[in-house]
Parts: sequence; structure tokens; C-alpha cells
Amino acid sequence: MKKKLFSTILAAAMMIAALAGCGGGSTGGGSGNKADGNYKFGFTISTRDQFLTSMEVAATKEMEAQGYKLEVNDSDNDVTKQLSHIQTWATQQYSAIIINLVNADNAIECVDAAAGVPVVFVNRLPDQNALSDTVVYVGSDENDSGRMQAELLMDDALKGKTEINAILFQGVLGQTAATLRSASVKKGFEELGVKVNWVYEDTAEWDRNKAMDKMTQLISSGTKYDVIVCNNDEMALGCIEAYKAANKKIDVPIIGVDATQVACQSIADGELYASVYQSSVGQGGGAAKAAIQLAKGEKVEGADKNHIVWIPFEKVNKDNVQDYLDMYAAK
Repeated sequence: MKKKLFSTILAAAMMIAALAGCGGGSTGGGSGNKADGNYKFGFTISTRDQFLTSMEVAATKEMEAQGYKLEVNDSDNDVTKQLSHIQTWATQQYSAIIINLVNADNAIECVDAAAGVPVVFVNRLPDQNALSDTVVYVGSDENDSGRMQAELLMDDALKGKTEINAILFQGVLGQTAATLRSASVKKGFEELGVKVNWVYEDTAEWDRNKAMDKMTQLISSGTKYDVIVCNNDEMALGCIEAYKAANKKIDVPIIGVDATQVACQSIADGELYASVYQSSVGQGGGAAKAAIQLAKGEKVEGADKNHIVWIPFEKVNKDNVQDYLDMYAAK
């Protein structure tokens, strides 16, 4: 009789334990957030260039270091495709979604498509009305990038000049980064007391080949200029290739933004004058960390009152470029 009673109690205990193991004890908050850590993360990237690919790699490595996988989809600069990625992950109850915006104007639409899934915008600043406790931005303050370009030029290559002629190659028109980098370099010169005659301004859409084609035409046109300012390194490197293709000596400073590995080597080789380091590792890794923290219902470390995590820009020229080349070599 005692043996039968014990067997009945044991069976009942095992059934209760089994029921608890089937999810009755889960405390996760939905959208893929589970107590057992079974999180799912997606990253929709606008396109793939050297900088954005490096950022993607950094985000993937950070996820892997913390024991998670990151699904990455390329939007091919197509807003509709990006929204489709987001909607798919929302339907599949992903834990958080990282977004490198194709167009900053679509930020709120992207948040709506996420349908309550936490969002981390990275690299391209969204409409700040889109940000909240569960929607954050990780990136660098573009107002600093152009200002640093002006300072680098006036500290050395153009030192003592009060009036210069300049060429400006911009990124995709309308994108926040292109707008702010262009505006901040103009303001930077102004604050340094330098009058700039912008003898040529046009977009090369962040693209090396497009910049090379336009610079080739400028070289043959006889346009007079003292400096070439580019919104990113790829366009700056395209300008350098135009000089080489024309068998012309690079006799004016050419400056970019990002300080990619290829750009740093060009600085070391005495071709590119300088750049402003935008940390693809800091942004990619920071976005991954923020996504994990949001998925777990935690406060994002380093976020300010506006729900932004700033990754500082840094000046790079011939004096310190080896430090950055060593950094890239160590990765």
C-alpha cells in the first residue's frame, strides 16, 4: 500500500515538472524574448561597401561572442526591400532588429513595420521622433566629421590661407550623413575664418567609380582648386585614381571620411591627405550590444536622454595613421 502511494506521488511530481518545462515558467516578454535565451536577431543593411561591410562583420562577431546568431539581409538601397525584411522578422517574432537605413525619411515607417519588436538604428541617423525606450540609435555625430576635416586641412596643408577654392563630392543627396558632412565642413571653414569658393559641388553617391569619372572631367576642364573634400573615403580614393589615370601628380590635398583600411594605407603612401575615422567596429559592435540589451528588456548602456549612443569620430593623418593600420592588422 505504501509503495503504491509513493509511486502515485512520484508520478504526479514528474507530471508537474514536465508541465513547467513546457513553458509554464517562462518569463520572457514576447517578440522572441524567452527565458531560456532563445533570442533571434536580424540586421537589414542598406547596401554593402567597405565601411558597411566592416560594420556588418563587427555586429556579427559581437553577437557570436555573446552566444547569438545574426541574420543579415542586404536591401540593395531599396526601401521596399528593407521594409519587407523588417516585416518578415516581426512576423517571425524576432527579439530585436538592427536597421541601417536606406533612407532616413522612412525611419518611422520602419518602426511601424517592426510592430513592437525593439529596433536599433545604426550609422544613419533617423528622424529622432522615431526613437524611444525600445528604439535607439548607435552612430557618430556627423556634425563633427566635416568640422574635423576643415581642422585637419587648416592645421597643415592649407595653414595660413584665408581664402581657398574647393571641390566637394557629396554622398547620396538627401541622406542625413551626406547633408550633415557637407554642412559641417562648410561651417568648420567658416568658424576658422576661411572664405571658401566652392567651385564644384556634386554627388558621387558614396561611389569610387562615379567620383573617378567626375574628377577625370574636372582635371581636363582646367578648373582651379586648392583642395578636394569628399564625404567619404571611397569617393576620395576615386579622385586619386582619376589623377593616376590622367598621369597627373596629386598636387592638392584630398580628404575623406571613415578612415577605412584602404584609405589609411593611401595616407601612409602619401596619396590621400587625411581622413576622419568613423568606427565601423564601434558602430557595428555597439548596435549588436544594444539589440541584445533591448531584447532582454534592459536599459541600453551609454544611451543619452535622446536614446542615442554616440561613437566618437577621430582625426587621422600621416602623423598617426600607423596606429590605425596596426589596429586593422590586429583584427
